Amino acid sequence: MPRGGGPRLVGVATGGLAFRGPFLLLFAVGQQVSELLGHTFAAAPLRPPDFAVYSALRLTGATTPARLAAELGMGRSTLSNWLRRMEGRGHLRRRRNPADGRSMLVSLTPEGVRVTEACFPAFQQAIEAFRSRLDDEAALLAALESASSALTAAAEEILGVPEVAEEA
Repeated sequence: MPRGGGPRLVGVATGGLAFRGPFLLLFAVGQQVSELLGHTFAAAPLRPPDFAVYSALRLTGATTPARLAAELGMGRSTLSNWLRRMEGRGHLRRRRNPADGRSMLVSLTPEGVRVTEACFPAFQQAIEAFRSRLDDEAALLAALESASSALTAAAEEILGVPEVAEEA
């Protein structure tokens, strides 16, 4: 443990780099979020990455895997593995999409909702500590949405096809 008695959770740039570009900053922020949530979720029933998927599905309600993947900025094959694990735990329900019988809808089971909501205190602790130190949350959210859109477009350009195209 560092001096001061408590664990060192997250670091801030010490000024060693003259410039941190967007990818380095996004990487650093991801690491900081991961450490902060890892600490607050220590006793929670889900790990922070699981909570992100579960909470997105809780917010969207029944949806297609492709739409959920797009919301999470995640490839469909990666999400498919996540959904399989959730289903194996009894936390996910799949059913035919009544609007399009070729696709499926996924949703949380009541047990999936329960474990998601059991994580709320851990998430609340982290998000409140973060929000209390922000200068302008709306500006940050707008910048992050813009970065997400730019990354999606860049991936589509480089890959040649949309990564999270809607299911047939």
